This record gives sequence, structure tokens and C-alpha cells, in this order.
Amino acid sequence: MVYQAKQLFQLITISNVNPKMLYGQMFDEGDLDPEFSRRMDGYKNGSGTFRMNVALSELPDFTALPGKDSAEHHQCGIVIAPTLDYMDRAYVDAKANGWSKHPIVEMLIPSTLDDSLAPAGQHVASLFCQQFSPELPDGQSWHDAREAAAETIIDTVTAHAPNFRNAVVGKMILSPLDLEEKLGLIGGDIMHGVMTLDQMWAARPLMNHGDYRGPLKGLYMCGAGSHPGGGVTGLPGRNAAREILADGK
Repeated sequence: MVYQAKQLFQLITISNVNPKMLYGQMFDEGDLDPEFSRRMDGYKNGSGTFRMNVALSELPDFTALPGKDSAEHHQCGIVIAPTLDYMDRAYVDAKANGWSKHPIVEMLIPSTLDDSLAPAGQHVASLFCQQFSPELPDGQSWHDAREAAAETIIDTVTAHAPNFRNAVVGKMILSPLDLEEKLGLIGGDIMHGVMTLDQMWAARPLMNHGDYRGPLKGLYMCGAGSHPGGGVTGLPGRNAAREILADGK
């Protein structure tokens, strides 16, 4: 039976990690074709992000929509990015200085919908923040700069909700480097690789490997590093499953 099982079932491996991590860190030297490895060395990660989770003594009281009682806007995605010029300056700042003086901040407050997440009258919020460079200038480390960047984010939110800073009673900080070290997001890139024309469609992650099949038999890719890339669509996994089933027939 063991022999028959080996004949009937082919071992497959399905990867949902960044291609740079998969092929750069999870294979021994010599396992992969040298030309493939050379091309993968050029695979680009970027779009570093900064995450913060905060515990709040009260809801943000936004100048645009005043009030500390839970309202419809507290239950939605709250994006601080007033204009296209604001977003452009955030990008330019990060390129020059490592992070923006006025970052783009997206806030979610899940405790407004699930009161089991925080004590009565208190709340938790997640802050998804851009623009933050994966690498800081002048040899700085994100381990040293993370607190200063977090203060910039708090200042940014407080400029739109004046009670925010005093409402923060606890925080968890995840810089781009923290996201890489703790979650395997190379460069803090939640997209598993920059989504530029040379890394899209049939060229994601590499030309001739855009069909979810890796360079070794039985290896498949199903994450954001495959077509159509990042974003909460589920399409890379769906498409990979389709190809795996097709190969299994």
C-alpha cells in the first residue's frame, strides 16, 4: 500500500511567501538553476509600510465629524490623505528622508463593531501607514527610528482628531523591518514585491514563471507574489488551485 500510495500521490508544495524569501532563503545553494537564481536576485520589493495597533481610552473626536460617541464613520475605514498633493508629498518625503512628515494613515476601529475586543467604554484601533522606506538613509536602522516614526503617525492623527494622543493608553509598533523579521514581509512590502509593469501579469514573479508553477516539479506559488498581485482578492490562491487541479488530472 505504501508503494501504491507513492505512485498515486505526488507530493506538492504550495508557497504563500514572498518569492524573494522563497527562492533566496528557503533553498540550499545549488538547488535552483543558476540562471533562475540570477533573475530572482533582481526581483524588487518596496512599498514599505508601517503598522501600529493602539489601545484607546475613548474614540477619536475628529474635527471634520465631531463626537466621541460611536458613529458611522468610526465603524468605517478612516483614511487620512486629504489630497493627491498630500499623497505625492508623502512619497517624496519617504524617498528623501525615510518616512513622511505627514504620512497617509488608514485607521480601523474594530471595537466599534465587536465590544468584546476592549473594556467597556474603551477601544482598539489599527493604523496602516504609508509612505515609509524599507531602508533608511545614512545607515540608520528601523529598530532605532521606529519610536520617532510612531510619534509622527500619532501627531498626524492628532492633527485631525485633537484628543487622539491623550487617548492612546498602549501601542504595538511594527516598522517595515519589524514586518520583515516577524511576518516575513521583505522590506515591509505587503504586496510581496512591487507591482510595476516589469513584475506584473505573466512576469510575476518572473517571465516564464507567471503560471503559478515554480522552477521545480511539484512547487506552486499562490501568494501576492503571483498574478494578479497584492490586495485582498483571493485570486492568486484561486488561480493556483486551478492549475494544481489541472496538473493532477
